[in-house]
Amino acid sequence: MKRYTITATTDDGLSSQTLMNKKNHYIRASIRLLAITGTLTIAGCGSVAVGPANVDPNVRIVLFGDSTTDGPSEMNYAEFLPDLLNEPSSAFSNQGKSGENTTDGRIRLHELLESVVFPNAHVLLYWQGGNDISDFTKDMDPLLFRSPDDDSYPFQDELITQLDTAQANIESAIASAQQAGYEVFVATYFFIPDAILECDSLLFDIIIPGQARNANGYLRKLNERIRLAAANRNAQLVDIATLDETLRATLDNYDDCNHLSARGNEIAAQFFAGVITKSPL
Repeated sequence: MKRYTITATTDDGLSSQTLMNKKNHYIRASIRLLAITGTLTIAGCGSVAVGPANVDPNVRIVLFGDSTTDGPSEMNYAEFLPDLLNEPSSAFSNQGKSGENTTDGRIRLHELLESVVFPNAHVLLYWQGGNDISDFTKDMDPLLFRSPDDDSYPFQDELITQLDTAQANIESAIASAQQAGYEVFVATYFFIPDAILECDSLLFDIIIPGQARNANGYLRKLNERIRLAAANRNAQLVDIATLDETLRATLDNYDDCNHLSARGNEIAAQFFAGVITKSPL
């Protein structure tokens, strides 16, 4: 397998703006790490602990999102990437948080970037937004009886407001990461099979085909906003939604209505890896 090495050095494929972002990121990182190290040394600490973990200079790729990134499957997509990219597992950090929406995620990502806990990281894989839709349907359409595509759909204004917020949060997250010197990859969401599946987010803990079709209407609208956010901020798009035919070909690709199985995550990871290797980092 051809080795794909992600480095923090510059080359002819980088734009002048990206070069400046990286330079500023490393300057800020050095200043903050010196300040943190000095403070903890005075306090007599033996190690430097910041934010969610110890400062780790080995990490170059940060995965950020909700349970699509760190969920209930036996293996999440993050765990397949080291082999697919021929990189050590120590180069990756999974910063997924189950149940998180884009508003909370935007704040958490900002704090993570400010902490400079990964001073050499320069690739961010961002997969978030599904819980914004889940939260909305729980409040407005808990049984998924209505399709947002219908002309008579009664919550159109509220849905637009929710999607506007999600898109704004995603764009803000992308911008923060880019300003910190990261190349950002943004993923869309997979669709739900037309089948009876476990679904603990619904009232009876299952989802049936009619409900799945309505849920997919919401997901299509979310994916449109994710694509717009990536385009508006010049981020790399990982359009997982285009794997629909492959993923929905068998229920073995799903853990439940909201999560891919290990097999499904491997398919998603292969797609991520393909987009990453084509990017002129």
